[in-house]
Amino acid sequence: MSSRLRVVARSITAVAVTAAYAALHLLVNVGMGEQVRGSRVGAWCCGAVALALLGPALWLRHRRRSGVAEIVALVNRYGTPQPSRRRAVRIAQAAGCVLSGGGALAVAASERSEGLPPRVSLLLLVGGAAAAGAGLVVLRRTRPYAARGAAQALLRDGRRPVLYLRSFDDEAAAREDARTAAGLRTREVQFAAALGAVGPVIAVGRPGETLPLLGAARFYLPLDDWQGTVRRLMDLSQLIVLRLGPGEGLRWEIGEARATQPPAKLILLAPRGLPELAGELNESLPTPLLPRELVAGGHWIGAVITFDGQWTPRVFPVKERRGPAAWRWMARSGISSPPTPTVHLAHTIHTALTADGRRQRAMAWRAQLATRKADLVVAGLALALVPPGWLGYRILQLAGRW
Repeated sequence: MSSRLRVVARSITAVAVTAAYAALHLLVNVGMGEQVRGSRVGAWCCGAVALALLGPALWLRHRRRSGVAEIVALVNRYGTPQPSRRRAVRIAQAAGCVLSGGGALAVAASERSEGLPPRVSLLLLVGGAAAAGAGLVVLRRTRPYAARGAAQALLRDGRRPVLYLRSFDDEAAAREDARTAAGLRTREVQFAAALGAVGPVIAVGRPGETLPLLGAARFYLPLDDWQGTVRRLMDLSQLIVLRLGPGEGLRWEIGEARATQPPAKLILLAPRGLPELAGELNESLPTPLLPRELVAGGHWIGAVITFDGQWTPRVFPVKERRGPAAWRWMARSGISSPPTPTVHLAHTIHTALTADGRRQRAMAWRAQLATRKADLVVAGLALALVPPGWLGYRILQLAGRW
């Protein structure tokens, strides 16, 4: 399913759900004797719209799932470890979001409200800080258990994926990053959010891990039979993003991508401080890369490398950018954090794709907003609960229970 068709499918579903909600609300008005004639006509019209859109919505859902059926079969070939007690984990996650969001609001209210008694302000400050801390702890402990596998991510999205390849030796640094960032705004979480502008990001999970890292959706392959599956996934993916590093597996993946894939499909990420990677990469390229180009920049990733039709590399150093004025305002207002190294990387990948004629918007915005995902989830849950809550209240009124 293309990105445009995906937007159309979501729009149709949103209109159908809104029409069904409006029809139910108007039917409650009819039952309560309020504007009976107009409400009855409106309920019929909204119900007809919802029923008319039900067929297209179901057809688009089937098309979304069938479009990625082969990829889902590949990533499910050897099974995917699923954390148990998923429903309990989701309830705990919702509680963590409410605690962290409510605590943050309480702290803000204690600092900005005027005229409150000192005891109330102190209670808001201490209670809000405790609630926010408890919420962050709950989110940190539960989010890995609720991480979606690759098959779930593909079925939910419907687009062909972005295949993220890296050395398992990098997992130790990624897990340390997850611990220091409380597991909520790690580099990989922001990186996967940015590449989500292209498609769902999937990656091979480390064999034997009990819980996956957050970010790219994991699937698992045996150590002695993985090359055929990775080769086929390269064919079916929109984009192949490969982080350079040590290991024979990565060298095989670079050689396989050059032998079987179009040059524009491959993006290499060069970590800074590893000039020895240039010599290994030059063995696979017709035009050598200079080591200084490979380690340019001063961030987590030093450079982004793409290729023209003749496999000539083009190097885009990762540089710090100020970003739009809206980012600076959001950082000053506390809505988001200052731009992180991953946000600058997303900017560079966007520039590289644009230079190849593939314009992907909102990549840097996605990475930036990923730093406040927990807060956005709280706000989204609050907004989503308002309409059904109001409808439930009206139904209780109709039943004489309120």
